[in-house]
Amino acid sequence: MPGIVGLVTKMPSETAEAELCRMLEVVRHDPSYRTGTWIDESAGVYVGWASRPNPCSEALPICNEKGDVVLVFFGEEFPDPEMICHLKRRGHHFRDGGPSYLVHEFEEDKSFPAGLNGRFHGIVTDRTRGLTTLFNDRYGMHRVYYHESKEAF
Repeated sequence: MPGIVGLVTKMPSETAEAELCRMLEVVRHDPSYRTGTWIDESAGVYVGWASRPNPCSEALPICNEKGDVVLVFFGEEFPDPEMICHLKRRGHHFRDGGPSYLVHEFEEDKSFPAGLNGRFHGIVTDRTRGLTTLFNDRYGMHRVYYHESKEAF
């Protein structure tokens, strides 16, 4: 099933990367699925994704201009067109279509992701603030399953 897998951990990077690969193989149900990973070893964040071939998933992860905010997002979000215009007026650069504007919405809206509209799940890491947030839509249409232990989340 397409989606996001990952862990936040202090375990050694070799162990965490091997665990991430095992997780990816579980969600890659079809050889045509595309997979990718993003790792911030210093923060202990290891994220992977599997998706059906599509342009949005091939652009993952989504980064802001400075590269200090990184987002992996799956699903659909229906933005207010004025919000898109506001982000462009504030000088943010992103592709038209797809979710690339969301990394900038995170920077601008302190209540992110509460203002999003749609069915989705994602993870965003703000390296400057040392913050990693896992989120899903308000109705839980895109399920988030997690496990917390001494070794990892």
